[in-house]
Amino acid sequence: MLSFVMLAACTGTSPAPDTALAPDSASDPADTGADNLGGDTSETAEADTAEEPEDTADDEADEAAYTALYDVNSVVQVMLELTSADEAAMNAEVEAAIAAGDDDPEFTYFPAAITVNGARVDNVGVRVKGGGSVQSWSDKPSIKVKFDAFVEDTRYAGLKRLTLENMAEDPAMCREVLGFHAWREAGMPAPAANFAQVFLSIDGGTPVAYGLYANVEAMDSRWVSRAFEEDGGDLWEAQDSADFTDRGIGHFSLVTGDGDAASLDEARDQLQNHEGDFFDAASDVLDMDAFLQFWTMSVAIGNRDGYPFHLNDYLVYLHPADERFAFVPASMGEGFDSGTPVYGRYVVGTVGQLCLYYDEDCADRYVAALNAAISDVEASDLATFAAASQVLTDVAVQDDPRKSWNGEAITTAQVQAARETLNARIVAYPELLREGLGL
Repeated sequence: MLSFVMLAACTGTSPAPDTALAPDSASDPADTGADNLGGDTSETAEADTAEEPEDTADDEADEAAYTALYDVNSVVQVMLELTSADEAAMNAEVEAAIAAGDDDPEFTYFPAAITVNGARVDNVGVRVKGGGSVQSWSDKPSIKVKFDAFVEDTRYAGLKRLTLENMAEDPAMCREVLGFHAWREAGMPAPAANFAQVFLSIDGGTPVAYGLYANVEAMDSRWVSRAFEEDGGDLWEAQDSADFTDRGIGHFSLVTGDGDAASLDEARDQLQNHEGDFFDAASDVLDMDAFLQFWTMSVAIGNRDGYPFHLNDYLVYLHPADERFAFVPASMGEGFDSGTPVYGRYVVGTVGQLCLYYDEDCADRYVAALNAAISDVEASDLATFAAASQVLTDVAVQDDPRKSWNGEAITTAQVQAARETLNARIVAYPELLREGLGL
């Protein structure tokens, strides 16, 4: 079995805990809540401190609409209606942020009407979403819809928000949905996700196809109540450089809950000043078994866009019963990445480092969890789900006039070729990982 504990000492490639952190970054925008994931296009969380209207959670109509909204066997139909003046203002706002090189822009919600699967909601808020990698409205930005932006307590399917990801970093236009599906199939907390075909109507004109999106559930108090048996805890979003270290602890932003940062400080102190075995000490403040599952599932599906490989694109939830944190993924856009075998043994997050490089017991547990995660993904037949999802979205891909990859327009043929490559990689990935990591 591969020894990870000795790897750092033998190769000299691993920084000691807390040395890989970037300098402090600016705080997130005041009027957009926790919605600033370091410039990538995931950003599924947003500040949510208001109380819910009574009885909505048990409303059967809302539950039926919610189920349909995130049905992985259908493409949600979304129409946005804007005035030409608001569209121009929205585009100008984004273009100004791009021209200024603003990695932390504050975008405005503009009034709009939205129709989702035939149900219309007026007076909602629509804005462009993203930081340093944001795209202008005339291209294909990720989009946030806030149902109660202008009319208090407005909901659709019991939800306050929709998050529509442009999938612009994935030439196969499906990784985000596949990744979250694999995560949820493994019984781990993650947002629901499927596909949405977005249409746009300006000044009441004929709707035109705007693009195919990943429809990713917003993570707020309603999501917490679905994802965890014990809801009511604090959900924190990791901004750039967030970690359980002195320099990283201030980069968590509250999404929902009471917001007592003392729990974060306590976890940092326990991890950084622990005595004895790290796994046992860390288990007092973190659900370490769940963390190992979180970490190894990321490796098993090749998603290195998040902790402990990068210090953003994740959330932590404080269970109210035992006051331990659990990790939650925020982005799946880099699934089945070619560099992932390397990331299976190299991390920058302090929890991963202290486990993998400094505690033999924890490293052994990591290897066991990784073997289990790879086997679970192998048994889940993700390749079949991927192929079905691609057939489901073939027409929407063809009809997407704005599809792009890393800022460059791509054709339907290029998307299809990328999907074929991805499908072959999904099948080959378990053995690729086992060979690359010496498992």
